[in-house]
Amino acid sequence: MPVERFAAGAPKLKLDPVLRFQRYRDLSQVAPAIRDVARDMLRLVETLAVPDVVFVKQPVDSVDRDALRLVGGPTFHGRCFQTHLADATEVVCFVCTIGPAVDARVAEMTESDELLEALFVETAGWLAIEDALRKFRARLTADLRPKGRRLSPRLAPGFMDWALTEQPGLFSVFAGAPLPVSLSEYCVMTPKKSVSGLFGVLQTT
Repeated sequence: MPVERFAAGAPKLKLDPVLRFQRYRDLSQVAPAIRDVARDMLRLVETLAVPDVVFVKQPVDSVDRDALRLVGGPTFHGRCFQTHLADATEVVCFVCTIGPAVDARVAEMTESDELLEALFVETAGWLAIEDALRKFRARLTADLRPKGRRLSPRLAPGFMDWALTEQPGLFSVFAGAPLPVSLSEYCVMTPKKSVSGLFGVLQTT
């Protein structure tokens, strides 16, 4: 299957989720100076993030008690596949990143002891990734709905009982196509602000 690309566009981030992520329970009590820093760092991340999603659709060969087999390979292992993909006819494998600039800015701020700023840039970067994934999922859902199909929950190596060590297998489905993310021998992705995984394609019930 051909490798496709989805450009999510620059993220539009909101202040309150960033503050809640840092466990501020009563947002009305957040000091104005903290709010100002957080807001400035949100705007910075919106300019630095370059969301990019690469994906490929693969037909499912079989799903059994503890494995998902794709036509032509690979095979992934975990009981999560039977739980969530038992009736899947196809999966959408993806790699999503917002690029290296956010990671680089966090490192620069940490080095210069701008620790509060670095904390909010780090947090906003992960929210930017989630923003890109929401847009990607919405795009897939819009394409599938007229066909009477829907998406499963997102599954990813390192979550539930799908081992992180199967990350290279997930990357193998892209058949050597250039990716915006590299994978280390320890299955760690670079840039850091990157995620991978798959959605199952199911019939609407």
